[in-house]
Amino acid sequence: MAPPPTGGPLPGLSPGWATATGLADLGELTARWLTGEYAETPLHGGPPDPETALLIPVLAAANRAGYVTDFSQPGEDLGDGDRQRAAVGGYCDDATCDRLAGVVAGTDLVLLHEQGDSGIRVPVTLDSGTACTWIGGVPAPEDIWYTVTLTTAALDALRDSWYVTIVDPAWGRNDRLWPLLANALGLTVPGGAGGGRR
Repeated sequence: MAPPPTGGPLPGLSPGWATATGLADLGELTARWLTGEYAETPLHGGPPDPETALLIPVLAAANRAGYVTDFSQPGEDLGDGDRQRAAVGGYCDDATCDRLAGVVAGTDLVLLHEQGDSGIRVPVTLDSGTACTWIGGVPAPEDIWYTVTLTTAALDALRDSWYVTIVDPAWGRNDRLWPLLANALGLTVPGGAGGGRR
């Protein structure tokens, strides 16, 4: 879906996006989108993908706890060379970054935390054995739809935050990243989490 040509707010967006001033506001709005209260985000022109359904409890809680996610997918082995690694990416402050890094340390999960784009990318989806989705690096707010909707204060909060990517290196494994994410953020997640890309 292409950005609107006029540079105005996207149709279907909650007016809350235009008044958000920081990560806490953005996290709450993203959680509300994940749980179906809002139809769209400045990044997602519709509801979460169906495979995200099992991840919604942990993702909504993570967003409310200060990790504003913009990408997630489950680990899946779909056969015929089609596979996914469990992965999540999003924005957070120093303290949340430190908590995530501390919990991931000593595991086989891969964590990238960046301010400014390192250029590092990790393949997370294979289509017939060929990498087709990569995660890593810092999406520039200017290059995404945030700029048509968000306040200067919210854009500054994104620019000043850490972009944290966590990837499970094992193709198809989906039972490590999500409990670890919940543990890192001190979350009590109803129903657990199983899988989902947005």
